[in-house]
Amino acid sequence: MKVLFYFPLFVLGVVAGFFYFTHLFKSVSSFGTDKGKVLRSMMLRLPIPVVAVLLGSLAGIGGIISVLVGFTVFQIYFLVKVGSQLKKEVEEEAERLSQEENTENK
Repeated sequence: MKVLFYFPLFVLGVVAGFFYFTHLFKSVSSFGTDKGKVLRSMMLRLPIPVVAVLLGSLAGIGGIISVLVGFTVFQIYFLVKVGSQLKKEVEEEAERLSQEENTENK
């Protein structure tokens, strides 16, 4: 019975993670290395997990843990997905550069 009670809070954590990390990636992609704009964007994102944890706290410590586990699960998924995309891009760029170098040497 408790699983049915905490599962929606887990899903709330996953949803909070989705909004937090997709917005984070869009901000970094948009602003690049402009630290001021990225930090300002971070302050706009901060309430997302805070509100999710506060909602989870209504169910007690188990609710907080459920939300945090959901948030962490999405964080791991997102970072693995983005990391594999970045790895693929780096490998493609390295292949392109090596082909250009081989063409120049001939």
